[in-house]
Amino acid sequence: MRVLVCTWAASSHYFTMVVLSWGLRANGHEVRVASPPGSERAVERSGLPLVVTGPKPDLGAVWQGFTAIPDGSGDRAAHEAARADRALRMFLVGAETMVDDLLAFGRDWRPDLVVFEPRVYAALRLAAELDVPAVRLVPGPDYTLLREERERPLLADLWQRWDLGDLSPHGDLTVDPCPPGLQLPGSLPRQRMRFVPYAGPAVLPLTAPAAGRRPRVFLTVGSLIGKVAGHMSHVHAVLDQLAGLDVDILLGIFGDQRDLLGPLPERVSLAEDMPLHLLLPSCDVIIHQGGAGTALTSVSCGVPQLTLPSVGDCFLNGRQVAAAGAGHNVPWLDVRPGQLAELVADLIDDAAFRRANERLIEENERQPPPAAVAGVLAELAAAGRGAAVPA
Repeated sequence: MRVLVCTWAASSHYFTMVVLSWGLRANGHEVRVASPPGSERAVERSGLPLVVTGPKPDLGAVWQGFTAIPDGSGDRAAHEAARADRALRMFLVGAETMVDDLLAFGRDWRPDLVVFEPRVYAALRLAAELDVPAVRLVPGPDYTLLREERERPLLADLWQRWDLGDLSPHGDLTVDPCPPGLQLPGSLPRQRMRFVPYAGPAVLPLTAPAAGRRPRVFLTVGSLIGKVAGHMSHVHAVLDQLAGLDVDILLGIFGDQRDLLGPLPERVSLAEDMPLHLLLPSCDVIIHQGGAGTALTSVSCGVPQLTLPSVGDCFLNGRQVAAAGAGHNVPWLDVRPGQLAELVADLIDDAAFRRANERLIEENERQPPPAAVAGVLAELAAAGRGAAVPA
């Protein structure tokens, strides 16, 4: 079987596709990755072949004149709704720029199955033209399902021009690596899959660092904030709030963020470009921006979370983590002076958060491994588009 995996050109979007792709390869299937320009290094480091589709989209034009992270004034709910609509426009621009090359490659290579990240709408056009199943792989709590009603009219023009009729933007089947206790309810055809963390390769030391006498807090703000704001003041704001706690802090950053950081307190150590799941087992709490991959990786490592969302699906992910009892969630603009230290201390002291994580780990381990899901997808491809799929 030939499988074309279609992703967005950002490492955080691509990472969620890797483990299933490996499962397909391990079962003997051919796999190619298609992406707009920008993901070359991430795909190469994952060991999978890449087809670059289209020119680099002009995303700056989409965001021109828009403040992606508000200053706290005004109607924040309206701002977030407008930001989410603008983000959808960004993905639609990406769909338009990659679709011609994607169709050309697909017509030549003839995949039997298309697996796509939820915002890669060009994948749906290719699957429809080739009459093969389209399988959506969600990264965590199902944000696009949550926004389906609002986004349907925003997708209508593209659907009409591409003659997609009543084709669902969710494809024929959703592969879901999110533990059920974190996922939204819904009736879409859904194939559960065990979450296995992946965030790139690493070179490890011979021995793990010795644990200190103090609890260790891992802090990351992801890749978006530094790129949008051009500074890492969020990091220093969090560190200032934690100054009175008797903890060690491990700060995880990407290599291109180092120059934005400036000087750091003595008890803060850096971990640069190191996969999260290799660092978290030595930590007692994680503070992060609410990204789906970070949230699920934290759960898989059993580490209580403090999420500080400021954009997009991070709000949903943080709410789901808190609702499951696996951590605290406070939108960044709602943080009060001194609050973060109180919440971190609570996460360290209250064993209920670790017990909630243990329940989610058990849920995750009951899900089929990626190699087993690869077998389900092979059956789906053999049955053809429109065949009955798991519910």
